[in-house]
Amino acid sequence: MAIRVINKQKRLRVDGRALGRLVARILSDHSHAGSDVTVVLADDDFVRELNREYRGVDRRTDVLAFGEDPVPEPSDADAPEVVLGDVVVSTERAAVQARRFRRPVELELLKLVAHGVLHLLGYDHEEDGEQREMRRLENRYAREAHAALAGRARGSGGRG
Repeated sequence: MAIRVINKQKRLRVDGRALGRLVARILSDHSHAGSDVTVVLADDDFVRELNREYRGVDRRTDVLAFGEDPVPEPSDADAPEVVLGDVVVSTERAAVQARRFRRPVELELLKLVAHGVLHLLGYDHEEDGEQREMRRLENRYAREAHAALAGRARGSGGRG
């Protein structure tokens, strides 16, 4: 499995390992443990440009997912690696949303990454039932990852 976290921004300190662990957990839970995913953390301008270029929408957004269509079938342990795609997150939007929803920015980043990975796995939020299930999963994964991150910080004397 190849999970890459590429940090193209300098404004927000990010624990790339925690994001990688989150992606690995989601992929494992959905029988895609051997899949390849790249997470890119970027500023608003970069994400807006991608949104304009690939979706024809000239505005800021928090997360974009660029995956295979249709989603590749899960692979078994002996199968070659499956490329699921890329998740691009605006850390600037994450910070704004974290303030608005009164939650830690780390939790907001985890939610956005989970949201993008779930899109790569074929989840959508166009209909109410799909939206509820996707939101439930992204919240669960983000909360679990955030709790693990907080536990690691406490275990190391508060230094990350």
